[in-house]
Amino acid sequence: MTVFVRETAQNSWDARLRDAPVPTTYRLHLTTVAPTHRPNWQRLLSPPVETEAHLGVGRVVRTPNLRLLSVVDRGTKGLGGPTRADELATDRKDWVSFVLNVGEKRDTDQGGGTYGYGKAVLYRMSKVGTILVYSRTQETDGSIASRLIGIALGESFNSRARTDSDSRPFTGRHWWGDVQGDHVEPLRGHEADTVARGLGLQPFDDDETGTTLVVLDPDLDDFDEPADAARHLAETIAWQLWPIMLPERGDDRLTPDVVAGGTSFVVPDPAQTYPLELFVEAYRRQRDGDGTVLECGNPRRKLGRFAVEQDFVVPMAPGSGSLAAECAGVPEDPHHVCLMRSPELVVKYFKGPETGSVNKAYAGVFRALDELDDVYAAAEPPTHDNWVDEQLTGHDRTFIRTTFRRIRDQLDGFRASTGVTTSRAGTDMALGAASSFLGGIVAAAFARPDDPAPTGSSTGTAGGRGAAPGAGRRPTPAPRDRIRVVATGDAAVDELDGRVVLVQDFTVSGPGPASLRAEVSVGLGERSREDEAPAGASRPEVLHWTTADGTYRGDTLVVGSPAEVRLVVLPVPDTLTDISVVGERVEGST
Repeated sequence: MTVFVRETAQNSWDARLRDAPVPTTYRLHLTTVAPTHRPNWQRLLSPPVETEAHLGVGRVVRTPNLRLLSVVDRGTKGLGGPTRADELATDRKDWVSFVLNVGEKRDTDQGGGTYGYGKAVLYRMSKVGTILVYSRTQETDGSIASRLIGIALGESFNSRARTDSDSRPFTGRHWWGDVQGDHVEPLRGHEADTVARGLGLQPFDDDETGTTLVVLDPDLDDFDEPADAARHLAETIAWQLWPIMLPERGDDRLTPDVVAGGTSFVVPDPAQTYPLELFVEAYRRQRDGDGTVLECGNPRRKLGRFAVEQDFVVPMAPGSGSLAAECAGVPEDPHHVCLMRSPELVVKYFKGPETGSVNKAYAGVFRALDELDDVYAAAEPPTHDNWVDEQLTGHDRTFIRTTFRRIRDQLDGFRASTGVTTSRAGTDMALGAASSFLGGIVAAAFARPDDPAPTGSSTGTAGGRGAAPGAGRRPTPAPRDRIRVVATGDAAVDELDGRVVLVQDFTVSGPGPASLRAEVSVGLGERSREDEAPAGASRPEVLHWTTADGTYRGDTLVVGSPAEVRLVVLPVPDTLTDISVVGERVEGST
């Protein structure tokens, strides 16, 4: 079902009307043929006697509960061009490529791939290898007209007749339509629309173009209920198509929908759904230039843009991730990079090194440059779900190999360190593995951007929530009359009086003296915090400050500026700890 979504959506996206004033619609519709339409299915799609034994569609159309899975796209150009493979195509050849030929090379600029595999997965999804193609497109004379045809793809066979002379071989490819001599034409125009209505297919609006692909008797894997299958398809769409679903794309985006039994199943918003939201943020960063351009050294060539987003998380329990995420290759908290090229469809979630903590996750995006799109497209297997350098030669092979090497280089900072032990002189407590675990939770604190302050304010902040080295957001420069507080280095785990504590250093600059206020809370990841603990629950506690002049208890401290201070915090076990220090100039100071 994952491949089904990927391939059908790719075909719809490649066929989009790029200048259309509305987004491209992609809908998956699970339904059962209504009793009023069932006789039409049986009458129109029952095979001839000599082939019925080899085509399961004859049996299926006689069943009382014929199930269908339709792929409906609108805002697309439909399947146009000639309807015969032996007719020269002067412009478009969509119909011939999809309906008649197999494995046509892509002719869409920066498109997803060929029609070969994308078409085959439709037949594989059908238990009887049969689909209907109902399309409306612009004809050569400028008019809008519909086309309807049935197609089956199965194994070859020899028909049995009363005499050997009447027997004949069949290739396993079959069509239902307007039989003309030795070939089958689609039903066209008004006739196509009339028959489609008689089958219960979704009609087109007057000037609407697009395609409806109907899979007969779909194989829904292990889903017994259509609602469960629909929910999985909706989640799969989010995982596989999120880059082209983002609202900032305007009209050049995909609007997906999944319907089963008349009920709509909402496709999750990737920008609001963990962990896809991390991939979305990384995508936006590389798109907006806040990332890294990866390059090949020999020959010297820019390959693409890369960015990574990380967060602290409450670890997912094994097996708690969705099946769609598991099928995408991200079964738990991510440590992956989403690979994509110019169509901006997901190629693969490339697995990177695991971090030093189960509470730290990261998601990256690598987007190949358009100038090398043909190279990356040629590296994809028929399923378009990887880049394989072995099938290339020369510089093209080098570019693909170097891409993965550069991505691994970028992810080296996330690798789990080995043998980390935290202890201080004068204690006999070696924290060992516990230190490694907790250190991963709070390691590499970053300075948050200074909060915008009202005119005349002299307040600065620094945060102690973790981020990968170099991955923190760039702090905005503080005005000269403001106190500036910056987290220094990585937060550390230490032992104090037999208790595990967190230690974070800060530097203070700006016109002093400065009043510092520590704010600690249970962290819920980089995007939120729990300022108010539930009734009866523990919360982190500020133990003391340390400066060059001594140790001071309490949440606040007044120091000269510049200064270096250390904050010691008692965390709540089995939680993340969010540490912030707010600095404010002491009024009336000289």
